[in-house]
Amino acid sequence: MEKILEVQNIEKYYGNKSNLTKAIDNISFNVNKAEFVGIMGASGSGKTTLLNCISTIDRVTAGHIRVGR
Repeated sequence: MEKILEVQNIEKYYGNKSNLTKAIDNISFNVNKAEFVGIMGASGSGKTTLLNCISTIDRVTAGHIRVGR
């Protein structure tokens, strides 16, 4: 199947060296054409941060995101 979204080993941290908060820690997944994906988790688990990184509102600290080709 054709991948339309590839998320590979992304991490997102907020803060500085003395006060670092991990919002996303090593998440990887693919979404293929014609698939539907649900993002579920507890409050504060990083759902909004993940979507902000995919939509380029935020930049990932590590890893990469590919949309489309």
